[in-house]
Amino acid sequence: MAVALALVVAIATGCSDTLRPTGPTPEAAVDHSASLFGAVATRFDQPLFSASYQTARRELAGSALTPSKIFNDSSLWSEAPSANTRWIFLTGSFANGRYRLDERRSTIALAHPADTRHEIALQQLGPSVYRWTTHVDMAIGDIAASDVTALVHALLRAPEAVDERAAIADFDAAFPRARAAFGRGFSVDSLHVAHAADGTASVALTLGYHPELMRRSFPALADYVDKYLGPAKYRFVLSDRAGARVFTMTGQNREVTLRYRLLRGVPVALTGAPRAWDDSLVLTSDLSLRVRLFTLGFHNLVTDFIIADTGHTRSWTLNARREPDWDLPLFTERLLRTPLRKPFEGPGARMEFFVHDSAGTQTLFGHRIRLDVEESAISRFIGSLAAHAVGDLNPAVEAEEDRFLHEGFAALAADTRDLQSTWSRAPHD
Repeated sequence: MAVALALVVAIATGCSDTLRPTGPTPEAAVDHSASLFGAVATRFDQPLFSASYQTARRELAGSALTPSKIFNDSSLWSEAPSANTRWIFLTGSFANGRYRLDERRSTIALAHPADTRHEIALQQLGPSVYRWTTHVDMAIGDIAASDVTALVHALLRAPEAVDERAAIADFDAAFPRARAAFGRGFSVDSLHVAHAADGTASVALTLGYHPELMRRSFPALADYVDKYLGPAKYRFVLSDRAGARVFTMTGQNREVTLRYRLLRGVPVALTGAPRAWDDSLVLTSDLSLRVRLFTLGFHNLVTDFIIADTGHTRSWTLNARREPDWDLPLFTERLLRTPLRKPFEGPGARMEFFVHDSAGTQTLFGHRIRLDVEESAISRFIGSLAAHAVGDLNPAVEAEEDRFLHEGFAALAADTRDLQSTWSRAPHD
């Protein structure tokens, strides 16, 4: 859901020309972009889980903070290569009219768009201490890693050179199917671009979630999203090492607002001298959620944010090594909170997203996650709330979520392919 939301926000701020960077010619750009969107659509086309994994995935999600409950359950794991290590291997592909995810004893090469492989490892590091490691790769066609980052940059700078109303109108004209599909729940509520005397353009984009619209076609999904997103409050601030803010995302009351600044197409600091973004940044996060009768969250979670370019690989890595300030119910004050520090000790909690291309093979989009947890009374309490949220994500909700994403990205792929006829009649740069 978050991926779809972010993509729609980005495309909505620009126009059809933002797809041009994804290929050397308009035709190649269409093929690359449509293949990318089509791969995501296929991934959510009536996904069918094997019976064993259907059980395992819910047990894994519900026991993320209390892994001792599942560590010795041999029915959940593909392999147990040692006394302190457990593995699950999964592969996904489209077959017989729907997407299938099955457990396999080893991973395989990804030959077609939307093929996926998953590796989930659980290690026992000591008494009550465990490490989760997750690797997920998905094939997305033959778009180059450099073209993916070029597309991201083009999407960011798109609002700088267009009238605010014209930007939305252009999106409606270029992506009518996608607007209709994703509009069954989400909308661009406002776009403001303020041009300054120093040549910079400050962008503020607000996206809204509208449960009354989603409920018409996706009632179970609308209720679930509104139950958890409705009361949620969050703020993410990306800053450079000198402390200057470069990007913010703030959300509450079913709205999220993105703010950033541009100088001739280059993202720069939000205030002061227009310095370009560095590759080494700092992300500070605040989050508040309501689960059952409890409001919980954190503030001042400080995370290193590293952007890397190694030729055929582009990556974005988050590494958290400082414990945040926790916002927990008052009665938990008497519980020992020391175990909550565990994820941030040593190498810290790490999440990496990447795009990797290689000649003659599918380009891969993937992520890597590493998280250490220490079981305790406080982790069991938080884990019980997480298990409750997972339980609310019942088959009806998941089926509607899959359909929403499948139809949205399929519409986006179809609109993108329609641009080929438009661009073929336009002069090439």
